[in-house]
Parts: sequence; C-alpha cells; structure tokens
Amino acid sequence: MKENLDFVKLLDSISPLVALDDDHCIQFVNESFKKEFNIKNKLKTGENLFQILKLKTIDTKEFKDNILLSKSKKVQNCEFKIKSKIYGYSIFRFGNSIGIILKDITENKKLQKKVANLHSQLLKLQEKERENLARELHDSVGQTILAAKLNFNSYEKDPVKFRDRFNVGLSLIDRTSQELREIYTALHPSVLKELGLEAAIRSLVKNLLEPSNCKTTLSIKIKNKLSYSLEVNLFRITQEIITNIVKHSKASNVDLKLTQSKNRINLHIQDNGKGFSEKDVKLKSKGFGLVNIRRRVEDMNGKIKIESTLGLGANFDIYIPIT
Repeated sequence: MKENLDFVKLLDSISPLVALDDDHCIQFVNESFKKEFNIKNKLKTGENLFQILKLKTIDTKEFKDNILLSKSKKVQNCEFKIKSKIYGYSIFRFGNSIGIILKDITENKKLQKKVANLHSQLLKLQEKERENLARELHDSVGQTILAAKLNFNSYEKDPVKFRDRFNVGLSLIDRTSQELREIYTALHPSVLKELGLEAAIRSLVKNLLEPSNCKTTLSIKIKNKLSYSLEVNLFRITQEIITNIVKHSKASNVDLKLTQSKNRINLHIQDNGKGFSEKDVKLKSKGFGLVNIRRRVEDMNGKIKIESTLGLGANFDIYIPIT
C-alpha cells in the first residue's frame, strides 16, 4: 500500500502527465497536469482530453495524427499552443493506454526567437560592414589610384611637357598606401594586439584627430592588464566615438580619459563640437554608430551616459565592471 502511495506521489511530482485510451478519453492525470491547466474540479475518468484543453482545430488534428503515429514509432518534441503558452509533448504507449508527457516551453521558444533575431542582426551587421568596406575602397583608394593612373598616362604621352605629373602620381601612390593602412587598421587593429590598448588609442588620436586639427587632452591610467576581449571592445567604442567627432562634430578640442578604479573601467570622451539633439539620435543613431556603441557596452554589462546640446558638444561617460 505504501509503495503505491509513493508511486502516486512520484507521478504527481513530475511534468504534467495524462493517460488516454484510443478514443482520447482520460484514464489518469497527475496533479502537475491539473495545476498546469488550472483544472480545479476532480477529473472524471472518460472525459475527452481535447474538450478539456480546448485546442485550436489545427492543433487538435495534429495531436490526433501524432497519437495514431505513436502506434508505429516514437513521437517526441511535438508542440501545441494554448492562449499565450506553448507546450511541448511526447507520446508513448504502454499496454492499451497512451501516455502523454507535456512541458511548458514558452520561455525556451522566446529565447530561441531572441537568438534567431540576434543572428539575423549579426548577418545584417556583417553585410553592412562589407558595404562600408566596399564604399571606402571605392571612394578613397579607387579614386586615388585612378588619379595616379591619369597622371602617369599624361607623363607617358609627353614626359617633357608633363614631367611634373610623374611626381604627382608618386605622391598619389603614397596616399593610396596611407589610405589602405587606415582601412586595415580599422578592420583589424594590429597595434592593439602587439602594443596594447593605450598605444592603440594613442594611434587613433594621432591618425584621426590630429589630421583634423583637433587638439586632444589625453589621459590613460590602466593599472592592470585587461582581457583582450575587453580591450577590443574599449578600442572599438573609442574608435566609433572619435570617428563620429571627425565626421559629424567638427570639434576643435577633445578631452579623452581612460581610467581604472578598483572594480571598473571608466571611459570619458568630451568634445566642443556641434553636438546633437535627442531627435538626431533617434533619427540617425545608426549613422552616428550609437547602436554599436550601446550594444558593446551592454555586452560587457556596462553603463553608458550620453549628454549633448546643439552647439555645445557632446559628452560620453562609459562604465565597465571588471573583476
């Protein structure tokens, strides 16, 4: 008798379970099933499962087809939906009865959808990066090479008349080399891996801000070696903000501080440029690169504070926790 009670308790403690006959009438349900489907009254043997669950016609048909299928093979990982919940179920046969184990998989499905959306966003970002690279090569390197070719062609036709064109062509080739260096540095900052974060950020200032006649106050105080993934994210965030300053802000002064406290990294970048309004951020957030900046900060469980007023520049404060 005690063994039977223990067995009943065991059945009640597992996932929702129902046993049916071939007419889909209930022979047994455990307490988990009653609780899951909010069945307060005691179920009577012989009640039809589908009348109790009140499934949609399409789900009922699929459920019944799977029950028939279970006579010849295992039926697992099937699904049906009731209101806002999604349930997975497996069917097994024992004697003349049909056993069905159910599980609420709503959260799993939401996570799967979220992962699928993230994957889709990643593919879009990759495609966007390819477009940016193609445009960068066309607008800078492609145009410069064409200009060099035209100068060399002129020199070839009449070296005396166009003797100065040869030197112009050489200077354009030098510029092409510089443009290519800038592009592959943006794609893969080798200086970061070889010399570290501080050297990489100083390189950004030298290659982007200084040529724009932007005076920079730079302070970097990192006490301990950071993980490479953290350094990459900090570099990319800094690169994105500095690129925005050069392209959009037209600032003449930039204050950049990167410091490390006991349990976090603090990145502060402030400029005295044109600034932007909240409306600009909403309309042009992709152009400003703010979406990528926020995503990187979120990936590191950090916080970001952006303050800006039209005509008064912008202020970025980013805090990244470290252990």
